[in-house]
Amino acid sequence: MNNHHDLLDIPIKDAATHIFRRPYLFVNPTSHMLEIATFLAIGPQIYVDGLVVINENKKPIGRIGGKHIISNILKTGYPDWLKITASQIMDDFAGTTDMVSPLSRAVEVFDKTRFAFVPIITGRTGDSYSLEEQEEAVASISIRDILPLIAKANIDRPIKSLCSLLVSVDKNTSIRGAIDFMIKHGIRNIGITEDDKGNDDRNNNNNNNKTKLLCIINDRKILEFLLSHNGRKIMHTNGIAGLADIDIINHLEMISPMKVKYDTSVSRAAELLMDIRNPCLILKEDNSIVSPWDIVMKTLTSNHMQTAIGVR
Repeated sequence: MNNHHDLLDIPIKDAATHIFRRPYLFVNPTSHMLEIATFLAIGPQIYVDGLVVINENKKPIGRIGGKHIISNILKTGYPDWLKITASQIMDDFAGTTDMVSPLSRAVEVFDKTRFAFVPIITGRTGDSYSLEEQEEAVASISIRDILPLIAKANIDRPIKSLCSLLVSVDKNTSIRGAIDFMIKHGIRNIGITEDDKGNDDRNNNNNNNKTKLLCIINDRKILEFLLSHNGRKIMHTNGIAGLADIDIINHLEMISPMKVKYDTSVSRAAELLMDIRNPCLILKEDNSIVSPWDIVMKTLTSNHMQTAIGVR
């Protein structure tokens, strides 16, 4: 199946059958921040792009991602953020689609909301399904769930055409500085460089001899730290302001990104990104970044409006 647009016509229930076999993770509107955040910061044992908020009738009423949580931790402060509930921070646009809809429907929601997962409700497969049953959430599909489909499609297009600029900061940047930087630019992954030439300019592509890429961090690693004993101890002692006094290189768990050549095929890249230890790929030639969002959205959509840097 080499026609990329044919992939979009596949029903979701066939395009990503595995999402219906795994436990469906959700939270209630009254769930507190610590419970919510733990799902998204648990590390490589499980990868959750976001959580669905469902009401007592199991109907999705909103979504929560890492950005919601981190932003509210900074806004509310410690320990008050522990009291925040799902209903207070969720995006109340659930953006659901049903299991018999084509994959294109999920991709459209990704593109519209810039949110990398969609709740799936039961679809109309016969007259025996009532309207109430059709609206019940049964699973969720994320960008990463589409990677196996692309990996099997034998797409030989080189990933060089899909990559984005890797924005980096200096290794001595504070945790607060890194968070503010990521929120400002709407990115999930940033590079950590050796020298003090952190890149706040999207037109500076890091392709020079003065900057050595050491590693990357992402919002999951930041959230993991904020929920850790050390992170909460710092916030308890010095408040949120204390995050401006500690650097990222010595306090966050760093990620050593897999580096690949620019002519690596899209399907091979998708296969590599299926490993949850690889949140992204880095091009050896110029330290550009390729994320699951780049692979899925730029392969399956006809336009390239997805210009954000290693997002989602």
